[in-house]
Amino acid sequence: PVCSLYADEAGVNDFVIRTAGHGQVGVRYANLVHINTNNNDGSSSSSSESSNDSVWVTSQSNEFPGGVSDGNSEATSASNFAAKKNDPIIGKIHKDSSSTSSSVCSISGRNVTSGEVLWRVNACSSDSDSSSRSSGLRQQFQPRHATLASNTYSHLVYSMDDMGVFRGWDAASKGMLTLDVDLFQNLGSKSSSSDDNVYQVPNGLPRLLDTFHPRILGTVITTTKEDEQGDADESLVLLDTMTGEPIPSSPSKDGHQSLFLSAKSLLAKAKVSNKKHDTARIVDFFYVNNNDGTGQKKGGAGRLAVLVAWSSLQEIAAPKNTRTVKSISSFSSMALITVDLNRVVQTSPPEEADTIPHNEDYDDWSTTLVKTLSYSYEVGKATPFNVAGGAIATTPLLLSSLRKVYNSQSDSLSLLAVASTTSQLLLASNVDTTTTSIGSGGIGRSYEIDMLHPYIRFIDSISSPDLVDGNKVATVTIAGVDDRYPTSRRVESWFVISLDGNVDNDALPQLHPFHRVYGSEDKSDEEILHGALGFCPDFDSSGLVVTTLEDEEAESTGNIVATSYGINDGKALREGSWTRSMTWSSKLLEGDSVVVPSIRGGLSSIGRNDRAHLLECSRKSMVVAFTSTAGMTSVFRFELSSGLIKSTKLWTSEEALGSVTSAVFLDETHAIVSPSDVSGNADEEEDKALQNLRFSSRIQMQLKSLKESILGGGLLSSLKSIAIVSDEKKAERDIAFGFAKVAVLLSETMHRIVALDTMKRDAIWSMNLHTGASWHKIIHGGQFISLNDPHGNGGVNDHEMLAMSYIEGTSSSVEWKCFDGLSGRTFSGDTAPLKSEIAQIVPLRTSSHHLHSHESSGCRQIALLVHLDDTITVIPDTARSRAIIDEAVTAAGKNGLFVHSIDKYTGEFRAQTVSRKAGSDMEVGSDSFDLVTVGKTIFDPTQEKIINVAYPRRGEVVQSPSTVLGDESLLLKYLNPHLVVVVTEATPTFFSDVIPDSGEEISTGFYNLLVGGDDTSSSKQKRKPLGAAKPGEGVPSSLTNTATPSLFVTLVDSVSGQILHRVSHSHADNDDQLDRTNVPLVVSENWVVYTFFNQRSRRTDVGVLTLHEGMIDKNGITAFSAPEQEVTFSSLESAKPIVLSRSFGLAKAVSALGVTSTKAGISSKQFMFATGNDQVISLDRRFLDPRRPNGELKESEKMEGLMKYAPMLPIIPFLTPSHVHEVASVQSIASASAHVESQSLVLAYGGPDIFFSRVSPSKGFDLLPDDFNRGLLTVVLVGLLLLLNVIQRMNKKKSVTSFWS
Repeated sequence: PVCSLYADEAGVNDFVIRTAGHGQVGVRYANLVHINTNNNDGSSSSSSESSNDSVWVTSQSNEFPGGVSDGNSEATSASNFAAKKNDPIIGKIHKDSSSTSSSVCSISGRNVTSGEVLWRVNACSSDSDSSSRSSGLRQQFQPRHATLASNTYSHLVYSMDDMGVFRGWDAASKGMLTLDVDLFQNLGSKSSSSDDNVYQVPNGLPRLLDTFHPRILGTVITTTKEDEQGDADESLVLLDTMTGEPIPSSPSKDGHQSLFLSAKSLLAKAKVSNKKHDTARIVDFFYVNNNDGTGQKKGGAGRLAVLVAWSSLQEIAAPKNTRTVKSISSFSSMALITVDLNRVVQTSPPEEADTIPHNEDYDDWSTTLVKTLSYSYEVGKATPFNVAGGAIATTPLLLSSLRKVYNSQSDSLSLLAVASTTSQLLLASNVDTTTTSIGSGGIGRSYEIDMLHPYIRFIDSISSPDLVDGNKVATVTIAGVDDRYPTSRRVESWFVISLDGNVDNDALPQLHPFHRVYGSEDKSDEEILHGALGFCPDFDSSGLVVTTLEDEEAESTGNIVATSYGINDGKALREGSWTRSMTWSSKLLEGDSVVVPSIRGGLSSIGRNDRAHLLECSRKSMVVAFTSTAGMTSVFRFELSSGLIKSTKLWTSEEALGSVTSAVFLDETHAIVSPSDVSGNADEEEDKALQNLRFSSRIQMQLKSLKESILGGGLLSSLKSIAIVSDEKKAERDIAFGFAKVAVLLSETMHRIVALDTMKRDAIWSMNLHTGASWHKIIHGGQFISLNDPHGNGGVNDHEMLAMSYIEGTSSSVEWKCFDGLSGRTFSGDTAPLKSEIAQIVPLRTSSHHLHSHESSGCRQIALLVHLDDTITVIPDTARSRAIIDEAVTAAGKNGLFVHSIDKYTGEFRAQTVSRKAGSDMEVGSDSFDLVTVGKTIFDPTQEKIINVAYPRRGEVVQSPSTVLGDESLLLKYLNPHLVVVVTEATPTFFSDVIPDSGEEISTGFYNLLVGGDDTSSSKQKRKPLGAAKPGEGVPSSLTNTATPSLFVTLVDSVSGQILHRVSHSHADNDDQLDRTNVPLVVSENWVVYTFFNQRSRRTDVGVLTLHEGMIDKNGITAFSAPEQEVTFSSLESAKPIVLSRSFGLAKAVSALGVTSTKAGISSKQFMFATGNDQVISLDRRFLDPRRPNGELKESEKMEGLMKYAPMLPIIPFLTPSHVHEVASVQSIASASAHVESQSLVLAYGGPDIFFSRVSPSKGFDLLPDDFNRGLLTVVLVGLLLLLNVIQRMNKKKSVTSFWS
């Protein structure tokens, strides 16, 4: 068949994978919003609403937006952080400084049935983290915003960020912004107190409290003076959901109105002492009914109940013998306060009243006045929280674990909390919330951990209770930790709480107000480890529970599967029978029930599915979404069918795709088969392949194919298949042309590897890595190996890869896995102990001709770990791996194996060589190699800080070592594979030591703004700035008007350690407070391109360096003469390069840089820019050429294709590969070549979106034109064949006639 590529297919294969933006820890907060309901009365919609009319709102914010946070702003000190960082439940989630707010602050709305991301918004008002200013040690993920989506507020979604910005989003209008209010600014402008108040969110964690009142919600703040270090007492602010404005109190006698309720003042009003605790906290508040017969006063709008408490920080036990800091309180330290709401109706003339002239005959505006409804409040009765039950009232509890259940029918409140020992559950039930007896009548009980589950060792969390059975019963899931395994498992159990005040007899277990629901009376499933649990009370009249658990064959399949349980054998529950010996029985699931398929990476990740979210509940079906901290979101529909439960997987989502940190392209074809996987030798396979390429073999194969096509489908169908290319033919063509790639993507924050098929546009497999690791790396290829190596020695055709996870602790180690990049199959793996920190990872590769065995923990991919103490670790440490390294070190004709290390903290760059120790026996585990320092360069950390390091693209194909100029002379490229580009920024110490700009004012100039001070009388000796003079040039005089440099780009040779060149830039973005200087950088051939934001010009500057060895004039090379040149290159002896440099301006901010790559390097290069307006643009290399002349072009320059210099780079719409797609917060751009020279494959990733495109840097010079007529070509070919046949016959007839004549 004919395989052709049309030029008009450009852009057809481009795609964007739009994720929900939860790539840090996955979905934490989730709620369903019915977009077609409009509950003005504040009532909740029925859970049986169709999922097609609903939007599933998700974010990475706190699962409980109103929950009390643990610790305070000072609680992230080094001592406390040491207790938190090894949390075995969440794992260490690294918040990298390059993470933008959109990657951690995304709120998304998804279609329930298809999983399509309908909208995604950024809830944070800035990229800076308010908590990061108080502590630079926080590495565990902490959400920067709170999300509240509730049908109480119709289809509106509210958010509050850590800067106090309150926003509202319309879920029914693609997340349209409806509210944007700076709460802190409003409080400061409206408060009658002094102006030196500082408002903050407690502990850097915003809170939004749902009152179940359609016009009111709450948030919590702290107020301190500017000169104070931190009174952490909290205050409650009531917010109007229509305007976003704070609701004031009713005016006092002197007209004063308060904008917030102080927890300390409320506790004092209730006369609750703080003998054991030191911080006043707002715990919760809610809207209550008036069922006590007192009614409402005139103008009243209902009543709120506010729960406040005294608390203090304490260190408690955590799983795996660790300690953590929590906020501790008790029932006796709490108080319940009533707050009466008042309606305030204001009237005003319409907006057009001022524009219409008034006269005596004109009516007044009384009939057309606009009425505005607002609210105010008054603090009512305040009483201590009274709980009967002996020591229960004073038992310390975790304030963040407290959950409330409010019974609106009986006006009673129940509280459930975890004791500070994390081995006991505390219940305070039936607390009166009526006006006359508020806070009284509570009954306290405690439940030991053995009742929850026999294998739970620590109680982790309590879910939000759900009311059923006419609001007389609440169901709740309680999660605990089973830490008997290497990785702790999260176990959930299901409980019911009776809200009937008459059920209080402890002697009758069947009437007890709180008990666990599980199997039948024989307790057959009491010990089953359920990972997540969802409950639909309406299903089949009695209800259905769906859970996740390990597959019975988990050791071999590694699957997490769903299972279902019917309540009380499907018998309809009568009212009041929920707490009387309830059980469940297993229901057979029919269909797809695999929640997480094939958990690769070992059993350490089993049980990571830890949340179940109910999306739809009806008599015949239920829809459940399972989410996990491992990043997988799976949505299932369970339907009742002929007595069975039919399970259908609606969709799955890899949340890890929203935080990809690195990517490796693999070719989907031409797999190199390992000799250990098949019989035979690699040489035999290669000989067979070469034999098939012979001319005679190809002719035979074509004849065979033609015979099969004609006999199989007829001549007409064969011609039709030639003339028309079907989708199947295109797929075959894409494979033949090298468009079929698999991108192996690593998400370090999610501890996960995901493989993306660029043809299927979907993830084909995933692998979990060690959840407690500090960092992860994927290793592929080797030093100076071509990416297009046909033998598969580390190129795109070799699919064997190495994943490494660094586990930090008292005894650090590296966990490694050798796997196949196409299938995800793990060949081997192990854990290697380390004695020192890793400074550098050197990839090495075993040739496909070298035998190795996976059974003996071997791998074709090798990694050489260079440590800070000058020792070496081999991964995997096998005899074959050591032989490969020894061959690279000692082989004749080679210069040895050179490595280098960079310490970003000390600024030390060391070039080293690996040598074999004399007399070493090369045994596995022995110290057989030495490191010898060849050269060293120091970047003084007090003067400059390393912010980026870049290397040449490994295996890049260079088509020509020189550039042909317009006058036919040659400009030789400086091609150094050992080049390292180090970007540093100046420190405040550096600015204080250098001479300021002579052209700027000393006291108020730009220099002093950078320094941050105005003291110019220092007698300290000033010195010249680094990089102010080029190598070999004299230092400029002090009278030279040279701006103070703040950014340095240094070219270093990694073999000799020498500085080859150094440039500096002034006015680069250098905000030390935010620590977010971003300098994207790419090295291609002899080009170095980087970008930075210029504070003075307020634009992005693009710096370009080109490196050259020299020139040869047009007569320098003739048939009889040639210039003397060295054939070999030596980093120790060769001359330094000649550097040409130029800066350009770009109107858009740049977050990432990339460059195209093609098979033979013939096509011109295009540089890819990821811009701040969520686009990926491309620019031909000619636009960035530093040789662009300032004046009019000469004839030779025109011949060369140079363009006249322009300070601003153009943004050309038709050179924007992303065109209509929005690609948010791109952090990296990778590229791969196809088998067609004109085509290059580009992948942009790092943010919540992943973009793939096929670009043509030099247009489609090897493609068919757009209007190519394949049908005409077929007719012409057939006609020529027929004509040839006729001519042959005529010639034969003429020959016969001539012969006889």
